[in-house]
Amino acid sequence: MGTITVTRSFAAAPALAEVIAEAYDLGGPVTCKLISKMLRTQDNDHYLVTAGNRKYVARVYQLGKHLQRQESDYLWELDWLTYLKEQGQPVSYPLPRRDGSFLGSVNAPEGVRYYALFSFARGKPMSTRDEEELYTLGGKMAEIHLASNHFASRYQRQPMDLSFLVDRPVEHIKEFWANKRDEKLDILLTSAEEAKAEVEALLGDEPEAPDVWGPIGGDFHPYNTHFDETGQPAFFNFDLCGNGWRAYDIATFLLNADLMHQPSDLSEAFFAGYYSVRPLSSNEHEAVSPFLTIRRIWLTGTFATVEGIAGYTFIAPAQLDI
Repeated sequence: MGTITVTRSFAAAPALAEVIAEAYDLGGPVTCKLISKMLRTQDNDHYLVTAGNRKYVARVYQLGKHLQRQESDYLWELDWLTYLKEQGQPVSYPLPRRDGSFLGSVNAPEGVRYYALFSFARGKPMSTRDEEELYTLGGKMAEIHLASNHFASRYQRQPMDLSFLVDRPVEHIKEFWANKRDEKLDILLTSAEEAKAEVEALLGDEPEAPDVWGPIGGDFHPYNTHFDETGQPAFFNFDLCGNGWRAYDIATFLLNADLMHQPSDLSEAFFAGYYSVRPLSSNEHEAVSPFLTIRRIWLTGTFATVEGIAGYTFIAPAQLDI
């Protein structure tokens, strides 16, 4: 009998519970349960962890190849979330292990996978049709941007610059459709080139302004935001965070919330909340539009690299001979 390579495995919940119980001082018996609503095969794996009457969420990161992640990338993320928690921002934050560290690792069939334990974000998923919640989210996003201007970490995380957002995804797209050069691909590549040039003209390709560029969530999403009964938000799942343009963060949320195809009152409520804390410059505001295109390019290019995880049909089934 031969052997087979494993692209993606899932940690057995009881086994992960044993690992967490040994690594963390949670003060009670630990149980784990894979969160099925977050079981999307292109993402990390999340487990509901209970210890006594307390709830937490454990994230087992992917191996990290398709985003070229290393240990330092994860440590930067955990540093930033700890900083935001200390700044009073409503984010799900990592819990320290018994040894004081925040990141653990386990040996999986596909290789070493890192994991961390986070506070539980209470409440219900936000409504993207609720103007009050959109206003609140916009203001809190701006607060996080401003608070992060003074964040520093001794760890390195790859920046969300134009190389990361455009150049690398375009190369992946070209490789994926190598034998299917057609009009649609030409349109996609032209759109990427034009959007990149527009951002360079508006914001520069090597930004240094601390208020325009800095730590961002990278994936503010209605599914990653809960509101409690008092109307207060809690943000979680910052796996796509890093240094980037704040305008890109805004564009990402607009796409994730599908606000571009909804009544303008909804997007205006979000912008009103953001502007109430941090007004955008005219160049930043103009850059949101090309960043909408760049986000779509990035998603297409990213998933074109993980066919063994996401499946080809997740990308563009019409382009496949199946």
